[in-house]
Amino acid sequence: MSRIVFVGSRPVLETGNSSLELPSGGRLEEALGAARLAASRVNVEVRGQDGALVDVHVLADVDIEVVESSGLEVLPLRAAWRDLEPDDFRIVGTARQKADWVLTHRFCSRCAAPTTLDPETEGLRCSECSQVHYPRVAPAVIVLVQRGREALLGRSPRFPEGVYSTLAGFVEPGETLEECVHREIEEESGVRVQNLRYFGSQPHPFPHSLMVGFIADWLEGDLCIDPTELADAQWFDVDELPLRPHPRSIAFRLIADFEQRVRG
Repeated sequence: MSRIVFVGSRPVLETGNSSLELPSGGRLEEALGAARLAASRVNVEVRGQDGALVDVHVLADVDIEVVESSGLEVLPLRAAWRDLEPDDFRIVGTARQKADWVLTHRFCSRCAAPTTLDPETEGLRCSECSQVHYPRVAPAVIVLVQRGREALLGRSPRFPEGVYSTLAGFVEPGETLEECVHREIEEESGVRVQNLRYFGSQPHPFPHSLMVGFIADWLEGDLCIDPTELADAQWFDVDELPLRPHPRSIAFRLIADFEQRVRG
């Protein structure tokens, strides 16, 4: 049986030959015990690469050292994102988001009655008022702003030293994606943009975002960064690009696309 186990929000993984791997169901049962796994199962539907259902377990009362003493690893989700195979991480990320949804919506926010999974809507339905609660997805835009041979890149105080990325921000209620691009870029950097082009999207389970990528051209304005959002922002020539985010990120792909387009 396929299983994904979390200790809190951290997945339990195994070190493979060259990267992290998802442990087999038998390996997890051997390390954690069948009774503990049965008690920690979350009633949520997640499917593996073969389309088969995957059991999801969230352990809240297990010492990480106990798990790791069996040879398994308990790592932050971002570490799994860096080192798991992309298809495996997609399953882990989906499981984390759905498990978090179920565990934080056990009671209705309208009337406080218990909720149960509704197979017809694939939501959590209130047992009293019939309100249906769906998994939360928070859309955010992420934008490569171009000015000729230059790209506008910024860095958050949380970034590793020297790493710069494309600018991003969450969509507000009642706002279109395009309106969000204009607002966020001007708020964070002080510049205005034009000629928006859709680039692509990426699920971003940290914890429940959807990143929607755009390319935009500089219209006017000098850099004037918002220090509550960015530690720094600069225009970088294509031949002098700084360190970039992780290669699996849409930010990395936006910068790589800019480089390829400018250099031809």
